[in-house]
Amino acid sequence: MTKLSKYLNIVLYILLAVTLVFAGLFFFGGEVENAAFTTPIYTESFLNWGKMLLAGAAVISILFEIFNLIVHPQSAVRSLISIALLGVIVLVAYSMGDGTPLQLVGYKGSDNVPSMLVLGDTFLYTTYILLGGVLLTILYTEVSRIFR
Repeated sequence: MTKLSKYLNIVLYILLAVTLVFAGLFFFGGEVENAAFTTPIYTESFLNWGKMLLAGAAVISILFEIFNLIVHPQSAVRSLISIALLGVIVLVAYSMGDGTPLQLVGYKGSDNVPSMLVLGDTFLYTTYILLGGVLLTILYTEVSRIFR
């Protein structure tokens, strides 16, 4: 075990412990009084922690990809092809989105507009396309192993 992996394991356990504390506060920290629905007190803190973890993972992924491109410039073409393919998937998902306002009884919010509806559809269709690609890749890998 290298020195770096020891430090990474320590960071991993610290992040896990903090996440468990936030999860405990969320589930056992009490509820907002006089709320229409059951609402834990620490919902916003729990969501903010999740956002921080997501942002940290995105920043680290981007930094390591840039570092990898600098160290191994011959792999830049493969990375750019991957980014272009992801862009095409998002464009296809965007073109599949529907901006027709929904008829929601009792909803008076400002998010039932075509731009937000198309954005939501884009996220959903992108997720569906990527999930389908992952499942097809797993299926191909397992089937190709049978014939080796």
